[in-house]
Amino acid sequence: MLKNFKKLQNNKLLINTSNFFQPTFDCYLADSKSEIKAAQRLRYKVFFSERENKIIKLNSFKRETDDYDKYADHIIVTFKKTKFSKTKVIGTYRLLKQSIALKNNGFYSSNEYDLSNLLKSNKYNNLLELSRSCINKKFRKKNVLQLMWKKIHEYVVENKVDALFGTASFLETNVKVIEPELKFLNDNFTMPDEIKVKALDEYKVNLSNAIPTLSKLDIAKKLPTLIKAYLRLNAYIGDGAVLDNHFKTTDVFVFLPFSKIKETYLKKFSN
Repeated sequence: MLKNFKKLQNNKLLINTSNFFQPTFDCYLADSKSEIKAAQRLRYKVFFSERENKIIKLNSFKRETDDYDKYADHIIVTFKKTKFSKTKVIGTYRLLKQSIALKNNGFYSSNEYDLSNLLKSNKYNNLLELSRSCINKKFRKKNVLQLMWKKIHEYVVENKVDALFGTASFLETNVKVIEPELKFLNDNFTMPDEIKVKALDEYKVNLSNAIPTLSKLDIAKKLPTLIKAYLRLNAYIGDGAVLDNHFKTTDVFVFLPFSKIKETYLKKFSN
């Protein structure tokens, strides 16, 4: 009896409590309304409250929502400072499969772009729309985007997706300020004609004939982080940029065939 008690004492001494105080990240598909609401609150904070010129939306209850949320999947990244801390949602990405979109209100991107060429394509029959990507300001240097892309890769493989698309934003509505970047994207990364997506006329921004004075390298450095990430994966850009008055942004259409993603990145996402 005494011998067993000593063994029990020894076992207790071997318990490692250091992990209790380690910060932890987790990334998964939201599976409850409360998790989706937490993602919507993060979206509100990033898209509106964090902006240099804050955008106030009085009727939103500090959640950024739309009808597409009801039938899309939502990736969330959570963070806990210690085992005893409250779990916080610090990153999110919205995923909408073609089969689900066509049974409901279609794709979110169709509010800004004519998708008819792409949807008629015989080459791409199982599309996935990505939208509402955002990360809490405090965690943007913590590889949270890579965590989400690993989960997206898993989702793409599981659902046999052949191409991904969506819009990516410049936090600017004065087109003259970002005109060199928009021209650079249009001149160097345009989609093939047979599937080309075009900006709707009522939202399309007009670009001047001015020749950029900066080099391509300098212009590329000024692109938003998310757009640079897509280009590194071998993405194409749609025809024309659009002005989004709701979010006070200028958007471009991004199209990424899964087969075009570089092998080096696929290895990172699958590890």
